[in-house]
Formats: sequence, structure tokens, C-alpha cells
Amino acid sequence: MLLEAASFLQHALAPAANTPLGAIVFAMAYMTGILYLLWRLWTFTILPIVRPKDPRQLPYRIPVGFGVRPSAIPKLWQKPSGDPGIDKTSEDGKKGLSIVHYILDLYKRQLLPGDRFDAFSNVLKGNIEELLRWDRLQQRYGIKVSHISLKELCSEVLVDATTRTLFGDGIFEVEADIVRHFLDFNNDAWMLVFHYPPPRGSKLKKARRKILDAFLNYVGGSDEIRMNCSWLIEKVMRRLETDVEYEDIAALLFMIIWAANINPYRFGFWMMAYILFDPSLLETLRLETTRAVSDDHSKINVAYLVNECPRLEAVYLEVMRIVNGALSARKIVTDTPMGGKILRKGNTILIPFQQLHRDKATFGPAPELFEPERFLLDKSLKNSGSFKPFGGGINYCPGRFAAKQEMFVFVAILINRFDFQIPETLSKDGCNYRPQSFPQLDNFIPALGINGPLTGMDVYLDIQKRE
Repeated sequence: MLLEAASFLQHALAPAANTPLGAIVFAMAYMTGILYLLWRLWTFTILPIVRPKDPRQLPYRIPVGFGVRPSAIPKLWQKPSGDPGIDKTSEDGKKGLSIVHYILDLYKRQLLPGDRFDAFSNVLKGNIEELLRWDRLQQRYGIKVSHISLKELCSEVLVDATTRTLFGDGIFEVEADIVRHFLDFNNDAWMLVFHYPPPRGSKLKKARRKILDAFLNYVGGSDEIRMNCSWLIEKVMRRLETDVEYEDIAALLFMIIWAANINPYRFGFWMMAYILFDPSLLETLRLETTRAVSDDHSKINVAYLVNECPRLEAVYLEVMRIVNGALSARKIVTDTPMGGKILRKGNTILIPFQQLHRDKATFGPAPELFEPERFLLDKSLKNSGSFKPFGGGINYCPGRFAAKQEMFVFVAILINRFDFQIPETLSKDGCNYRPQSFPQLDNFIPALGINGPLTGMDVYLDIQKRE
């Protein structure tokens, strides 16, 4: 196989060797290709034979990345000179942090409970309330609002609302289609993270370029474009603009929008799917949440939803338990025998949360079933060591409070403002061609958080305004 690959490289590159410069380029490209092939042969074929007790690695290639240039990475991790102490009276908080750790600190100070979190939450709630107005739905889907994709509804509302809350309306002025570009990117983003080559036809690279261009224009635009951005983005921009090139700032903002939007729209899909396929659960949640909704259904009392709606919380926790496919990553610090294999020092071990969330000793004899009552009957389950919806330790997700409020607001608005019907079959050109069934969870691709449904699976709805 190696000889065949080398022969292919020789014939493919040979036309470039007709000039002295071309000969040099040919030789370098040929040797690089040979070295790459040798590395793959050693890593994925020979090494498993030499070390049979080592876990096998799946073949991978280098990903396209988010766009941060390699030359900028040391600067992002470098601590500034001066006093590394903490000035608790300063609005900027901790001093002496690298740019990466400074941004992580800003995340916590924006998204953990406090005045800044309340301000962020209020803006997010207002954006969801606005995007789910009946006239906005009719404008988007037509007067009847029928046969609407639940995936599309959750995607367009939640990605738009979160992006607008973080970056303000200005990001939509520089790129009106940023929601669509994000969704195109996120469909295959797991390939980037897991070093898997995107297939032909993937929109990953094109969408990545569109988003990077949008943030380049956002960073380089006038102050008015960023006028109503969040406190987090304002502080990130102020910290970066003096030390980091625009291209790298755009890439870092890209990471922020991705981290904020990767899970909510998928989780919103699953919460609504489980609720809508169980009419009794839908009515129970309507009764429980009705006091949180104003008489005209225009405003939501978030505090009531969070503190006075135990069934809504139980559904939230149970859906999170079932569909969360996130992984916990830990560095191996010493060679460790486990399950007949040897985990080698220096490698990274991945712990899939779904295995924890299916623990029968914790969640009962049928952990694969959707049974939100388990969290009502045993209040301690949500604090169990086998339930890790947002990770733990130093990597405990600071966005967990915002995520919970976002889902509670989204669900409460939908079920109180609208009536839903799930057509038994979908029609096309006057013919019924597909019966509707509950979508299956996609466990065939690596997940970075919430797993979506299998490709091609969705829930289509007819929606009417509730009087």
C-alpha cells in the first residue's frame, strides 16, 4: 500500500519538476508525502501490533481549526509582566492572567449568578420573547404556520437569541445570515474537534470562512456596530485590541459564538419533542407554568419558572440525562492498567457522560426510558456523581445557569402562547409519504455536548396561536 501511495505521489507531482525550482518543490512535496504516509503506517498499523495492550487510535488528519494562527497562540497563553495579584476592587477583576485565563475569568463573572448575569439573562429572555411573537412566526413561515420543522424553529430562535445577546444587533448588520452559517458549521464541527477529514459536500470550511469574515468586519467596524454587545464581549474586545491582530480576535470571537450556541438549539428540540409527544405532560407543564406568564402571554417571570416549577425542572434534568453526549477529558499522568489495556502517560482519556447517565445502580432498572418522575421522587439524583450534565471540577461549565433559564423561558413561551398538532403523516404534492414518529438520538457520531436526532429525522408541527 505504501509503495502504491508513493507511486501515486510521484506521478501526481512529476509535471511540476520540469524546471529547477519545480524540481526542488517536487522533491520537498514528495518527501513530505512519504513522511506523512510513514507516520500513518507507524501510528495506526504497526504501533497497535507492537503494543497490543494499548487502546487503538482511530486514523485522523489535522483539522482546519477555528482560525487562530499558530504564531498567536503563545501570546494568548503568556502572562503579562507585573504584579500577578488580585485587585478585588477593579472592575476587571484578576490581574496577571494570560489572555486565555482572563477570558475564562470574564465568562464566570458574566454567567455566574450576580448583577451581570441578571442583565445578561434579561436581554436573552427579551430576545426569545421577541423572536417567538406570533406575527414573527407568520412572517417567517406563512399565515397558517403549518408543517413547521421543530429543528428549524429551535435553531433559528435560540441561535439568533443567544448570538444577539452576546454580540448585539450589529453582528447581524455585518452578516445577516450568520445563524445559517453557524448551523452549517456546527453540523460537521465534530470533525474539526476530533481530527476527522470533512467529506465532499461538507459546508464546514465555507461556513467557517463566512463566520470569520463576519467577525473581521465586526472587529474592524465602527463602535456603533458593537454598541449593545454584552459586558463579556466588551471586555474581551478591550483586552484583545491592544495586543492581538484582528484575524486572531475574529477567531477567538468565533470560538465564543460556537461555545454559546453548540447545545441550546439541540436541547430545545429534545425538550419540545418529549413534551409534544406526551399530551398529558404538555397539559401538566402548562398548568404549572401558567402563573409565570402574563395574561397576554408577552412576558415571562423567570424567577417563578426556576423556583416554583419542579415538573419543568424534572423534564429538563431527564432530557439532559438522556441526550447529553459530552465527554470529560483528563490527561494521563502515569501508565495505568485498566480493563486489560494500558493507558499510557501523556495521552488523553475521554470519559463519555452517557455511560454515567445510564448507570442502573443510580437511575434504576430502565435508565434508557424517559421518566422525569425519577428526579421528583429522588431529589438527590441531580447531585449524583453519575449525573454530569455540565462537567465538574475546574471545568464546571459557568454557562449552566444561563442554559437552564434559556430552556425554561423557551419552553414556557412556546407551550403557553401556542397550540400544537403533530400531523400523523406529512404530505408532498398531495400524497402522504411519511408517518411521523418520535425521532431517534444520533449516537453514531462523536458528540461535543447534546446529540441531535439522526440525519433526516425531525418533528413537523402545525402551530396556532392560543387565545
